[in-house]
Amino acid sequence: MLESMDKWKPFDLLLERNSTVDVRPDMVFLSKEPKVPVVGVCLVEPYPGALDSIANDAINRLIGSRPMSIVYIDTRLDKNNTNLRSPAEVESLIAQVDVLITTRLHGAVMAIKNGVPVVPIDPEKGGAKIVLQMQKIGWPIVFTADALQDAELENAFSYCLTEEARLKAKACFEHAKQLLRETEKVFVQE
Repeated sequence: MLESMDKWKPFDLLLERNSTVDVRPDMVFLSKEPKVPVVGVCLVEPYPGALDSIANDAINRLIGSRPMSIVYIDTRLDKNNTNLRSPAEVESLIAQVDVLITTRLHGAVMAIKNGVPVVPIDPEKGGAKIVLQMQKIGWPIVFTADALQDAELENAFSYCLTEEARLKAKACFEHAKQLLRETEKVFVQE
């Protein structure tokens, strides 16, 4: 109630949330809304030869196919479209989502690094760096933009919501670290 109750009280009964007389908890405390997954979407900008529009259309169909809270995340810092200002901010946000859907290599690897299951789509025809990276670290899900099937994307997304997928993401991160330790040994020896 914006008006003071001593100036304006036209009600026989008023159970206000807040007025000059009383304050009650907001009714939202009694609501029971089901929780939906928080899904990060991290898209590569268009570039020559990329099939980004095909991938983006498939992603839009996927995120429109079921209830979810969408958070758009940009990994670029030079022209960040989501107001993230540092690598720490980007990675911190990625670490908080339940699933990341991405056409960016750095989105995919930051998700895995943080134990977040990812649905990576390589925008290159036939696949390139995203496909190679996911195969190298053992992540079982990766798509190419030229071979997308909605049903397969939906199945991959459903898998990513499981505890099994979270454990697999963590295992892939550990595997990637081990591979990098071996790379470090080679570098130091040379």
